[in-house]
Amino acid sequence: MLETRNTAVIERPGEIIGILTIVAALQILPFSDIMAKYLSLSLPIIQVIWGRFFFHCIATGAYSSIVYGPRFLRPTLSAMLVLRSAALFAAVALFYVTIHYLPLTTSLTLWFVEPFILTLMAAVILKEKVSPYQWLAVLVGFIGILVATRPTLVAWHWAYLVGLLAGFFYALFLFLTRFIDAKVPAVVSVYHTGLVGGVIASFAVIPYWTNPMPEQWVLLIATGIVAAVAHLLIIKSFEWASASTIAPFTYTEIIMGAVLGYLVFSDMPDVWVFAGLAIVVGSGIALAKGK
Repeated sequence: MLETRNTAVIERPGEIIGILTIVAALQILPFSDIMAKYLSLSLPIIQVIWGRFFFHCIATGAYSSIVYGPRFLRPTLSAMLVLRSAALFAAVALFYVTIHYLPLTTSLTLWFVEPFILTLMAAVILKEKVSPYQWLAVLVGFIGILVATRPTLVAWHWAYLVGLLAGFFYALFLFLTRFIDAKVPAVVSVYHTGLVGGVIASFAVIPYWTNPMPEQWVLLIATGIVAAVAHLLIIKSFEWASASTIAPFTYTEIIMGAVLGYLVFSDMPDVWVFAGLAIVVGSGIALAKGK
């Protein structure tokens, strides 16, 4: 009994640190998103995407080289690594298109389709057992998405579909993460993840390149570095706490997203978006607890 109590005492601080780390990461990440949305008003979206991935790689690559050695800058290429990195690139690129046309809060609501898609992938591809309770949570989550977007001929915008596709590719990214070597240091993993996106964006941006102003350069650099820091903290949070413990707190991203959207763009989502968001968050938490 004494050993059990001591183990619980040791594990609890780790769980708390993990929760605090994921919450901190998800209050930092919207700053990168809001800078990207602001930049997309004056620069081509592909150039904003380029800045996000290029400076992400520069920051994490430099740190990885200093701490772990230059040999980590050249990843062991595999189809799985390329597919995983390409999935993240697609997710971020589509999300940036979404936030260009829709408020950040609405875009994040669509992004939160990810846990439901991930559950479907696990059930169909890996044949993981999904309980009726979990299927109900998935169904209710999709209903929440419909409530938030209200897909009618009058109010519907094609960017809603782009936002859902962004959530799909993020779910695919997380699904493929299961097959990546977990022994790689967290910051190196963040560097490798952004590498494919950095290469793709560097070629894709050439025909659309616009010379940025000095303040735009600052924001482009900050967009990539802030995103890299946030993703590093997300990875670290899973080293402290279990996925089931962390999962309900991933929705806290909407807090800073809503605040920044209102402060910078005066975006105030209507009652339907908040109602849909509440349904999505509630069903997502239920799904995580059901696992």
